[in-house]
Amino acid sequence: MGRSALFDKLPGILAAEPLAQHLAFGIGGEAQWYWECADVDKMEDIVRKCSGEGVPLTVLGAGSNTLVGDAGISGFVVKMVDKRTSVDREHGTITAHAGAMMPRLALDAAKSGCSGLEFGIGIPGTVGGSVLGNAGAFGKEIRDVLLSCDVLLPTGERRTLAAADCGFAYRTSIFKHAYSGATVLRAVFGVTQGEPQRIKAHIDSLSAERKSSQPYGKKSLGSTFKNPGGQKAGMLLEQAHCKGMRFGGAHVSEKHANFIINDAHGSAADVVKLVTQMHEAVFNEMGIDLEPEIVMLGTFRTKEDAS
Repeated sequence: MGRSALFDKLPGILAAEPLAQHLAFGIGGEAQWYWECADVDKMEDIVRKCSGEGVPLTVLGAGSNTLVGDAGISGFVVKMVDKRTSVDREHGTITAHAGAMMPRLALDAAKSGCSGLEFGIGIPGTVGGSVLGNAGAFGKEIRDVLLSCDVLLPTGERRTLAAADCGFAYRTSIFKHAYSGATVLRAVFGVTQGEPQRIKAHIDSLSAERKSSQPYGKKSLGSTFKNPGGQKAGMLLEQAHCKGMRFGGAHVSEKHANFIINDAHGSAADVVKLVTQMHEAVFNEMGIDLEPEIVMLGTFRTKEDAS
């Protein structure tokens, strides 16, 4: 892929850029081409060019639930870093661009006296990624607060979708099915007015709950598996004796069995091996087929492939 045809007017393009340093988990190979998008309105031209010339396009957020393969991602990789937000008190809405972090959004909403987004303190990802996966925490999900979102289809066509048209279900949406490959540019959330101190106190209590039950401050991908039916994946994994399970530079948290921790020298191959072992442990013990919640992108290889 030649750079000149696509990127001459786009400053900041990096070639062979290590993705590990741009992702929350600290694991991942190189992007063939890498660019940080600080203005979502510039994405339309990028999407059209990549589509027209057959260049693979991968869009990333914080990477808080994304495992990138050790062999990296070919084509053009865009990380959304447009963090702009705005409050419309008259209509009871907050508009957030795709790169805004959910915990920061929850805190900023509280400071503005807006309630409804407190659960975002437990979602260590961006607005764009959270909409795509209908992220949730503390019993609430994105679909409970989203009013609409602006998206960019792989063809470069823009559309505004109402929440009812997003096909939300547990940890999924239309963007993982019929609209696969679409990019969320911004989202509009419905909020109610409240007392800032009371809203902040609620956030603090949720944050304390998270810190007491999950490996806070560690490099993890969040929940490794989705909760099956009415059961908790973490409890099933604990019952299958997965806590402390280790492979290479990654291990299963001793605090919560549904979290894999990167020990600072882990590889994607280590994590994939652990995911496989965890899945097999639960299936062999209880006959339950856990479905991964983490998203895998790029090219993966085993330790043997790398040697």
